[in-house]
Amino acid sequence: MPNYTEPLYRPPSEAQSLIFQITEGCSYNKCAFCGMYTDKPFRIKPVKDVLQEVDEIPESYADKVHKVFLADGDAAVYPTDGLVEILEHMNRKFPNIRRYSSYCGPQAIMKKSINEWEKLYRLNLKLLYFGLESGNKEVLKLMNKGMDAFKIMPKVKQIREIGIQFSVMVILGGGGKKLKNEHIDDSAKWISEVNPDFMSFLTLFLRRKKDYFNDLEKPAMSDILDETEGIIQKVQGHNIIFRSNHVSNFVPLSGRLSQDREKLLAQIQKTRDIMKVKGILNEYPDFYEEF
Repeated sequence: MPNYTEPLYRPPSEAQSLIFQITEGCSYNKCAFCGMYTDKPFRIKPVKDVLQEVDEIPESYADKVHKVFLADGDAAVYPTDGLVEILEHMNRKFPNIRRYSSYCGPQAIMKKSINEWEKLYRLNLKLLYFGLESGNKEVLKLMNKGMDAFKIMPKVKQIREIGIQFSVMVILGGGGKKLKNEHIDDSAKWISEVNPDFMSFLTLFLRRKKDYFNDLEKPAMSDILDETEGIIQKVQGHNIIFRSNHVSNFVPLSGRLSQDREKLLAQIQKTRDIMKVKGILNEYPDFYEEF
């Protein structure tokens, strides 16, 4: 197996992928809501170390590798020349590879030129997981995300035109009660205009960075349902594969937007009805605790 420095994270959809940790931690690591890499300094692993890990994969296993996920938090920030060398080497090692994927922050998206993205796509980097979190400027400011969603949008569209797919994540409850409607409207607008290949929800929960969470007027379950319903209702997309299957979500949903909108809204209403009967709509989700 490759060498890992814990903690190691991956998207749910990469459960069957071979993971290579070409970076450690997150190059930005300033998001107010995220404690994933709080105690893990950012490091770019030298190319020679990554190549050695690739070479150590047994040949009997290498033929069975179809997908590789590049970690950690935004491995796409890896300098392009080095990343090209790594992908070329992996392509030789894994003859049946279908795609490479990676988390990708706004800094990496903007820093690499379109020519660089084209070169990486030709080497099978085909999917980027992008944490939009919100389309709203004020919510992103609260989150200290370090970007303006609509300023980065044209570059995202250009990268998609190359053929690279995007899986976009939105954080329910990210603006608390105060910015709920703005969060719904601007997130739905951004998703509608970009029409990413994949979209998913995560729900805000208390982990390590307590200040951000405690400074919000905390959303209740009814607010989370409002945001879930509102964004799905307002997204005007075509064939967006949608999932709400992260451990933080208390409403598991799956379908395509906008084709399955009515089915998804019916599931949300069913959940709302059950919670109303139980008298818990105005409670905080029970994962709003340190663990």
